Amino acid sequence: MRRAGFPATLASVFAFCLPWFFPFQGAHAQTRLNFTQGPEPKSLDLALHPNGSIDITAQVPIYDALLSQGVNGEIHPALATSWAFKNPTTVVFKLRQGVRFHDGTPFNAAAVKFNLERTLNHKRSRLNEYIRMIKEVRVLSDSEVEIELKFAFASFLSHLAHTVASFGSPEAIQKHGEEFGRNPVGAGPFVFKEWVSGEYIKYAANPGYWGGRPAIDELVYRVVPEATTRVLQLRAGQLQLGCFLPPAQQNEVRNDPGLSLVKSPLFRTIFIGMNNQVKPFDNRLVRQAMNHAVDTKTIIEKVMLGSGTPLGGPFGPTVWGYDPEFEKMGYRYDPERAKQLLKEAGFPNGFEVEFWHPTGRYTDDKLAAEAIQDYLAKVGVRAKLKTGNWSLIAPAVRNGKAPMYFYGWGVVTGDADMALYYKFHSSMWGPPGNYDRYKNPQVDKRLDEARQEIDAAKRKAIYKEVAKQVVEDAPWVFFKQEEMLCGQSKKLSGVVYHPSQSLFFHKARLAP
Repeated sequence: MRRAGFPATLASVFAFCLPWFFPFQGAHAQTRLNFTQGPEPKSLDLALHPNGSIDITAQVPIYDALLSQGVNGEIHPALATSWAFKNPTTVVFKLRQGVRFHDGTPFNAAAVKFNLERTLNHKRSRLNEYIRMIKEVRVLSDSEVEIELKFAFASFLSHLAHTVASFGSPEAIQKHGEEFGRNPVGAGPFVFKEWVSGEYIKYAANPGYWGGRPAIDELVYRVVPEATTRVLQLRAGQLQLGCFLPPAQQNEVRNDPGLSLVKSPLFRTIFIGMNNQVKPFDNRLVRQAMNHAVDTKTIIEKVMLGSGTPLGGPFGPTVWGYDPEFEKMGYRYDPERAKQLLKEAGFPNGFEVEFWHPTGRYTDDKLAAEAIQDYLAKVGVRAKLKTGNWSLIAPAVRNGKAPMYFYGWGVVTGDADMALYYKFHSSMWGPPGNYDRYKNPQVDKRLDEARQEIDAAKRKAIYKEVAKQVVEDAPWVFFKQEEMLCGQSKKLSGVVYHPSQSLFFHKARLAP
């Protein structure tokens, strides 16, 4: 007999909800992980990266590549189980069998060929330079693919582990066309579910993932552009992971009993770029003076509260090819030397210049730019700050409209080739990476040689030689190696923080 006053409908609702209240009765307790690195991506199309590393962050859960890269730069099998070089320019990959894209279509050699050729030929593919050395992709069978290169390329496997060389469903790409960036279909650990502009991107665990179903049922990338808001949401439990936090608030996270502070070193180099083709930066003495004028060590320690590592050269110790002697080659803070160099260059009273910088793109970028402005003023360089969001600053820098600017370069492959070739080879002038329009024929020659040098020790020696020349030519004010400050719930474990800035959640766990 039903108890009086307990309506049948309410009894039914209560019975239906019992499994959620009492998971020990057999129901699976759904886990949702909210995370952010800040801004909103522009596209989830694996061939396009209009918003750079933020697009990559949001794409990583959806897609897999032939290979993956460990946090120390080691290469692991992914959608390829093995590979073998037939000769220095031809490599054959054996593909993982039984893998399906999220729409149920099979992953095979034809999908590899389709995706790589699409990325290479797409008119809006910003990062296809990373795989431009591919000459031809040949299908040998459903489970074997052969890639021929235009030239022997020592770091090719690292490039294949990048998101730009990952794979989407050919059927979905053809179905959605230009809208594929809003309807992505990959073969990765999480399935795209929903994108609400300005708010979030939602993913669900892929139950058929070849690497095993993720323990996180629902993954949500939250759009939280303001760094201080990320801290507030972390402390309120609205985020379980938030990155690129303000150094000034790191103690708030460190002292919160429910949170852990994570400092993750990145491949990324932060620098002050100068357009080498416009006055006064077409004069090497001026560029050297700029390096002596800025006390980068003090800015990092005092203004940025120790966030990052000062650099004397073009890349830091996380990147393969780094040599500790880079720091001996570098410049030291010496304002008197800076004034003398400016005088020798014909600028005894300094000069005026526009200094472009983003706000919120990099750790404390606005504060750093203001500190740099103050140091330059002490040697007579009057820098007028041009502050803007990324959509304003990035095009101005890439198109040569910013004579001086604050910027970062994510050496996403972790290899010196990407650190040096894309920033200092004259063939990369403009949007491909050499935004400073720097040119040195000897640097070009040696970088070309290094790309084809298979012997690691010889290749490293070339990069050391190139780095020394680049430091002497001073196309940048060399600043720091970036690190990513993150707050993480103590209930969260298993997240992989990769130096490329990517976050991997396949092995993540979230305790009740």
